[in-house]
Amino acid sequence: MLLIYEFALNEQPQSFSKLLWQHRIGHRIVQANNRDQLWLLSPEDVEQTQTLLELWQRDPSEALKWSSTPRPRAVNPNFKDWHKSPVTIATLLMAALVALVTGLGQYLDTLSWFTISSFEIIGNRIHFDPLSTVLAEGEYWRLLTPAFIHFGAMHLIFNALWVWEIGRKLERLMGSLAWLLFAATVSIVSNVGQYLLSQYPLFGGLSGLVYGLIGFAWIMPWLIRGWPSIISKPLMAFFIVWLVLGYTDVLAMFGLGKVANDAHLLGLISGLACAGVYSLVWKLFKRR
Repeated sequence: MLLIYEFALNEQPQSFSKLLWQHRIGHRIVQANNRDQLWLLSPEDVEQTQTLLELWQRDPSEALKWSSTPRPRAVNPNFKDWHKSPVTIATLLMAALVALVTGLGQYLDTLSWFTISSFEIIGNRIHFDPLSTVLAEGEYWRLLTPAFIHFGAMHLIFNALWVWEIGRKLERLMGSLAWLLFAATVSIVSNVGQYLLSQYPLFGGLSGLVYGLIGFAWIMPWLIRGWPSIISKPLMAFFIVWLVLGYTDVLAMFGLGKVANDAHLLGLISGLACAGVYSLVWKLFKRR
């Protein structure tokens, strides 16, 4: 990240921050030495930011008018900067590959490669190993791979859309390495927790990660000043209601079956916890 500007005491950084977000310029405003500082996420935005800053310092209304001028956009702006979210894309490609290999959960022989414990169907019963055996045999990758399993096209599409919509934005804000560590942590916590609580290996999906992304993105503006708001209140309410409904029989009544709701809840909790850790590391880093 690049330090671009330190605001004077009589300047209001919030109005300039709003101007930058209108131009989709990723940034953060942090406090250091009792002053507000503007940090950019990408060097590519330096020139445009400096132009906006000069206009804003002369006349905020002029800057806002310049901001409202239509700018050339790609046919689909959601995919314009796809190359800046490599881990998000790799996650979705992995989910698509596993869906293909497992026939969206229908091919039980290949499905067993990715479940948290390998299993066999003998007669009309399923036999599988406890988690202690999985770890003793060194199959640590099984702690992560259930996140890539999906049972049905709609299951995959729903999760993939939310991972793309929220994950790519967070990856640009956090950086790819931090996003990778976050996604792996949330997915493993969700998978292990679901298995220990249900004692059943046939579950999967990126839903735990989706709830982790929701929790992280929702609480970050409260933890770090200047962090953009990605999750609206209605959207957060929707996911909480969906989480609560998962613990009832309502979804089954509508033919949606039983969901791995413990993974959802643990994903949300771990996402909030990761946000707390990330904000602490961020503040410690900025004090140096």
